[in-house]
Amino acid sequence: MAGREGPEPPYSPGSAASRSLGSGCFPWTALAVLIALVSGLFLFLGSSDEPGNGRPGGSRQQAYVDEIDEARQQLFKGELVRTSTESMHLVAGGDPIPFRAQILGSWRSDGSGETHSRTSAGAQIGVKLHCSGAQVRCTPLSSERQNVISKKDAATWLWDVSAEKAGTVTLSVTVTAYYRDGDTVLLEQPPATTHVQVAAPPGDSFGRAEQAWRWLSDAITSLGGLAVSLTAIITLAVLLARRTTPATGPEPGNDDTEADTNSPS
Repeated sequence: MAGREGPEPPYSPGSAASRSLGSGCFPWTALAVLIALVSGLFLFLGSSDEPGNGRPGGSRQQAYVDEIDEARQQLFKGELVRTSTESMHLVAGGDPIPFRAQILGSWRSDGSGETHSRTSAGAQIGVKLHCSGAQVRCTPLSSERQNVISKKDAATWLWDVSAEKAGTVTLSVTVTAYYRDGDTVLLEQPPATTHVQVAAPPGDSFGRAEQAWRWLSDAITSLGGLAVSLTAIITLAVLLARRTTPATGPEPGNDDTEADTNSPS
């Protein structure tokens, strides 16, 4: 006789809903975890590009600094050749005198009537001529910036220098190395300064007198203390000489008055 099966448990809608919810919870949880991981990854990558994160070359500012430093290390010593002021004979109101400056990639000093000095090369170079005094004018005849990027390169700058008044003119040459073709300065040399005397035009006696007086004033100013000291020494010597000289009077034998008084009548 077959065993009698027990009664089946009654059907419960709540139990079916619980089983359905438990089986569908895993995909949604996995999706939420994946979204959180992706968001965290994006936040990490975004923060890694901020300045000061400690990662080499991680910021654009650090990359810019590295480029400038590398460009400065590529500079090398060249030569600055410029017109000697001793060869410039400026006359007030006269024709302009050419002034030339040249940057060479290597030292080749072999020209007469020129001044030679060390300077920087290996980049785009800008040369300026600053003029002052005696109503001077310096007119540029060439581009301000030229390339001197190898030791074989050479670049030349020209100006016309003229003055309207006799006196002293100051000429200052400034050499600047730029980063590529922008305005970022890699290195700027101290100005090379010289002085030129502007002569008065022929027949201008007033101008020549003014120039001579200016020269005399400069000489007195430069000698200053020496001139004052010399004058004081001369004055003191004259006073001492006067005080040590004995007073002279009439000799006894030559006293005519006394002779006439003692003579018999």
